[in-house]
Amino acid sequence: MRNDLGLVRNTGMEEIIRNRAIVNKVLLFETFIVVLAGIVFFIFTNLEFTYSIILGGFAYILPNAMFAKFSFKTSTTNSSNILVWFYVSEAIKVIATIVFFALSFLFFETLNPGLMILTYGIVLLVNLIGLSILIKN
Repeated sequence: MRNDLGLVRNTGMEEIIRNRAIVNKVLLFETFIVVLAGIVFFIFTNLEFTYSIILGGFAYILPNAMFAKFSFKTSTTNSSNILVWFYVSEAIKVIATIVFFALSFLFFETLNPGLMILTYGIVLLVNLIGLSILIKN
């Protein structure tokens, strides 16, 4: 669609599709990194560290995947509907993260909490850096 100056601008739906693709790429990259780190730790260390790495990474990835699914659920360009779904998605993400950590500590007795939280933080940084790089391109 062209504006008054003759410049091409994205419509709301095109922007949603573009953002959805960027988020999916970042989530797949994060999953690859966590699985690769889990394999490396499985080969060179014990099972406790492997569980901690994988669960810490997925404690970030799975709630963010849920966030992406719900926040991009609406195909409308109405800003109030988008904002409502964004807040609902954020609430779901926070609750899912808390539940994931609680279930991890409940069902896996041999976890290293420090390593699990460290992995969560590293995946968070990978997400921020990956999104900033992909959005600039």
